[in-house]
Amino acid sequence: MVHPTEERMSAAIFHQPRKDATVGPLPELVKNDGGARYSSIGYMDFIKGFFAAKLDGRYHLNSLKNQ
Repeated sequence: MVHPTEERMSAAIFHQPRKDATVGPLPELVKNDGGARYSSIGYMDFIKGFFAAKLDGRYHLNSLKNQ
């Protein structure tokens, strides 16, 4: 259930991309929006950070936000 007063965040995670893949926002989705809100990152770096954050996945995603 979504909290009625807090912002909702979704993250798409693809099933086992190549280990050397870079994941990030698609340029065609952000070109008219003033830039990407999140940085691109190597897939393995993303996975390591995701599991290091344990059950606080929001912390890991927030660490990728562009200022």
